[in-house]
Amino acid sequence: MSWQATRRASVSSLLDTTTTRSGTSAKGADRARKVLTAAHCLYNEFVVVLGTLNRFEHRNGTIVSQVSSMAYMHTFSPDSMRDDVGILFLRTGLPMSPGGGVHLTVAPIQLAGQVTPPGKLCQVAGWGRTEQSSLSNILLTANVSTIRHQTCRMIYRSGLLPGMMCAGRLQGGTDSCQGDSGGPLVHEGRLVGVVSWGYGCAEPGLPGVYVDVEYYRQWIEGRSGAPHSRLATRLLLLLPLLMRCSVSWL
Repeated sequence: MSWQATRRASVSSLLDTTTTRSGTSAKGADRARKVLTAAHCLYNEFVVVLGTLNRFEHRNGTIVSQVSSMAYMHTFSPDSMRDDVGILFLRTGLPMSPGGGVHLTVAPIQLAGQVTPPGKLCQVAGWGRTEQSSLSNILLTANVSTIRHQTCRMIYRSGLLPGMMCAGRLQGGTDSCQGDSGGPLVHEGRLVGVVSWGYGCAEPGLPGVYVDVEYYRQWIEGRSGAPHSRLATRLLLLLPLLMRCSVSWL
């Protein structure tokens, strides 16, 4: 995948901190402010846009937030994509809907709490390139399956590092692609992966490589102030995250 696009859009995951460690509801500044993404996306300036499926349209209910800071592991390597996991901290929290509920256009999701077995059907979403080789204006989703770690290891050999997992179709035809960086891989309503890297798009025998969310769960919770593992770690799918890169269109 190419990481040098001058205009990029991706879906990431907004951490829901509306529940404290004691199980009570957080107030004001403690509301959802953290966005889970790929570390290789964390450069230059960022604007987070929620509540729209078209990356060029801001409708009634769309929320825009500046990013105050970011976090990633000091062991992250842009060359090997080791530890390609990062968090954006929003300047403003997610507004709640009337009555105190979650915002109507943002759906809650949970972090994966265990390793996802191979062969499980997942959904990946983003505004990345399609078979027409152009970025999509509308949010797209695709069905892919988790790949056995041993199979993925045989394909990518030493390039497959701890904390990485593969998903796609070994016969090709369906995959994440350029522009989907940082996007979610979801299985049965839980976030299991984050789009990281790959060779080409939807090529036979070359599945996409994702950040394994379960592998990094402790780090993610530590950075987000999420509740203990006995409590559900809740996230919100961000719809969408628009990133300013070397040439900004925002």
